[in-house]
Amino acid sequence: MDLFSSTKLDLEEHITDLNLPKFRAKQLLDWVYKKGITDTKKMTNLPHSLQESTLGIVILPLKEKLIQRSKDLTQKAVLELSDGELIETVYIPEQNRATVCFSTQVGCAMGCEFCATGKSGFSRNLSAGEIVGQLYYWKHTKKLSVTNAVAMGQGEPLANFENFKKAIDIINDPDCFGLGARHLTVSTCGIVPKIRALKEAPWQINLSVSLHAPTDELRSQIMPINNKFPLKELIEVIEEYIEATNRRVTFEYTVVPGFNDGKENAKFLIELLRGLLCHVNVIAVNPIEGKGENAFSAEQFAKLISRDLNVTLRRSRGSDIDAACGQLKRKVIE
Repeated sequence: MDLFSSTKLDLEEHITDLNLPKFRAKQLLDWVYKKGITDTKKMTNLPHSLQESTLGIVILPLKEKLIQRSKDLTQKAVLELSDGELIETVYIPEQNRATVCFSTQVGCAMGCEFCATGKSGFSRNLSAGEIVGQLYYWKHTKKLSVTNAVAMGQGEPLANFENFKKAIDIINDPDCFGLGARHLTVSTCGIVPKIRALKEAPWQINLSVSLHAPTDELRSQIMPINNKFPLKELIEVIEEYIEATNRRVTFEYTVVPGFNDGKENAKFLIELLRGLLCHVNVIAVNPIEGKGENAFSAEQFAKLISRDLNVTLRRSRGSDIDAACGQLKRKVIE
């Protein structure tokens, strides 16, 4: 069994199937998640016979292929999976927190126009262990503090819903990775049925929705998912989510000059989100090769909507190290 893909209950069942006392599972989890030790020979509170055995447990390797460090201390790594596929993960240190941005798929099938990941196509879903392993990589392989985590790397998390849910169970469990639900965020392009399912989850993680346009006409041009789940359906399920969880929802809005900025779009956005318990992150578009320069109208647009909505102008992090989703992986492949 893959330990990173295993909940505490999974491991306890495996241990008891080996006719071992259940408390050995807790010992194993302490060594792996608290001390960063994965070699049973170094687990000194296990009997010698168990130290010499793998107990039928493996940890699928995430091999560092390339890492870049920004002048603002952001780090981005390309990790190679056991089958040779590549994923990206980002480490973003700030004054009082350190956030890991992790991937949930190899590539992405959503086809959002502004995202470099979508240009590379979709290969497969990540296992729960391959998701958990990204956080483990930063905390134990790189010896860095991890206080927050965001499913905002490669892939659409809610399109890999079952593996994503299991990974969150493992990350949230205090006997496993031990990161509280309020420090976890999932970002989605807007898969309505899965948002509806998410509100029934036992943990209340933060929800972030990639919006990027205030009308169906504009949003469908850059986000194909809008043709399946238009804004009316999306806003309705967000209202359901807020009512069920009493949690504020964040909307991500990447400003593309001459497309979704300006006074008219600001007015449409205000009307769309009016009355919702929400926050808007306004973002300057990241450059993609062949797609032009950085946007300069994000600050102006944020000011236009700030009188009516809670708004943050999000700082660009790691722009000198290909930090937009998919950029560094593309460079490695090339």
